[in-house]
Amino acid sequence: MINLTSRKIGILSTSVGAILIGIVPILVRTSEISPALTGFYRFLIASIILFIFGIFKNKFSNLNFRDVWILAIPGLFFGSDITLWHWSINQTSVANAALFVNTAPIYVAIISYFLFKENLDLFFYFAGSCCLIGVILILFEQNEYQSFKGDLLSLVAAIFYSGYLISIKIFSEKYETFHLMFFSAAFGCIPLLLGSIFFESGQIIPITLYGWFNISSQALFVQIAGQGLIIYGLSLIRVQFSSLILLIQPLTAAFLGFLLFQEMFLFQQIFGAIILLLGIYLAGISDQKTLKK
Repeated sequence: MINLTSRKIGILSTSVGAILIGIVPILVRTSEISPALTGFYRFLIASIILFIFGIFKNKFSNLNFRDVWILAIPGLFFGSDITLWHWSINQTSVANAALFVNTAPIYVAIISYFLFKENLDLFFYFAGSCCLIGVILILFEQNEYQSFKGDLLSLVAAIFYSGYLISIKIFSEKYETFHLMFFSAAFGCIPLLLGSIFFESGQIIPITLYGWFNISSQALFVQIAGQGLIIYGLSLIRVQFSSLILLIQPLTAAFLGFLLFQEMFLFQQIFGAIILLLGIYLAGISDQKTLKK
């Protein structure tokens, strides 16, 4: 049974992590290199920093090869998610790609039902529907540049993201947050590097100080701090609820786009943000009632 005080910490941790992850589209947009390579360097720099920390703190002494292979699973899921999502952006509209990848909570709920045998009440489904409607209103825009292939890639990316969240939840019962952070970053480099080789071209490394500052910031604030907080939060709350909290990401990205790039924040988006936050609040009420039973 999850302690209610720990649950509050988990909600706060996941929420802050989601806000930090929400800055990714802004940093990727201003990166000097391709999206997949930007993700690769983000994961690689984070891996190096975490590896040095782990050596200094003797974090790897109790792990064997079987542990390493197990801990590789979340990273491969996450790296594949980002690679497919970036690829989908080149095949369909950015709005569609963002919209479909945020259907992950649907897959999380379905997969979790079969893995954990946890029944969700109708109130939780209602709250989840509110969250998804809110995201649709935030991200939806009329556009002509869309394709079935790109939309499908984004949907598959959402499935991989669901696999990442669920595997993190399962493995957090046995492994430390640090181990999940390091191996997720390290093995996430593999699909990102392959994706950049096969699907993208252009500049290979940043050429200015800002370019390196950009990807270093992503490594520190997004991969280490953001994903670290999400991984820790997942260890304290149910994965179905946490997947809805993570929908704060597109809201953060839309708000930052408004502040930094003067992108229009329409009434539709404001209304969507209200519905999204209300849905997360209602999901929290449902989740708390379930834990008290």
